[in-house]
Amino acid sequence: MPAKGPCPAVYGPVHSRRHGLSLGINLGASEKKVCTWGCVYCQCGFGARDVPREDEITSAAAVIASLRESLGTGTRPDSVTFAGNSEPTAHPEFLEIVRQARKLKYAMRATWALNVLSNGSELDKNAVVAACDLLDEAWIKLDCATDELFRRLNRPVFRVGSVHEHVARIKRLKEPRIQTLLWRSQAHPQTSNFSEENLHALLNAYSEIRPVEIHLTTVKRETALAGLQPVSAGDLDAFAARIRELGLKVNLFP
Repeated sequence: MPAKGPCPAVYGPVHSRRHGLSLGINLGASEKKVCTWGCVYCQCGFGARDVPREDEITSAAAVIASLRESLGTGTRPDSVTFAGNSEPTAHPEFLEIVRQARKLKYAMRATWALNVLSNGSELDKNAVVAACDLLDEAWIKLDCATDELFRRLNRPVFRVGSVHEHVARIKRLKEPRIQTLLWRSQAHPQTSNFSEENLHALLNAYSEIRPVEIHLTTVKRETALAGLQPVSAGDLDAFAARIRELGLKVNLFP
């Protein structure tokens, strides 16, 4: 995902800790962040909590044309990832864009993975679930598993509701994958999600969802809220061991 600033419909490729050489697709507004969540750790800043207006986003045809052009330059990415500065699944033509991107991949006989990094806010829509199930991998955020932290640190729009409702949306996917980012704050502990209460709640949520895989990450770049600090590799590893006790696959990206 790009840092603060303009973000074109297709950007990169960038080197991703989790997805290798990744060509990004931004389905939001190119000049500003507009997202259904306002996470305190987001490298794109807080932005506006909403969905972009239709006159601010790129059409399906234009997105695919830009993707075809980028791939035609000889770029050989490991992944093509819907990410950017907004919630990609909020684009009204998300299903059509995924279908066309898949067709392009097969026409090119390409081996890159087609992914989405999503907060899951739109998974109550059948078309979004269908689109995510067509992807090679759909990665859904789950950082805060108590309602109090979810509202205060992930800061979703009101309609997203509770953690229970968020988990129920994720469970609609055939093969959900979870991305969990953990962080500390010594100056303001109330802005940290690395607490035993939250870790215990996350384990309960993972157990209910039974995802294909879980990625544990921590802060690496400038965050929207100043003062957030990374969790050590040792502490991530200790939490990963607890996840493995549930019979779930987990990978660490400290």
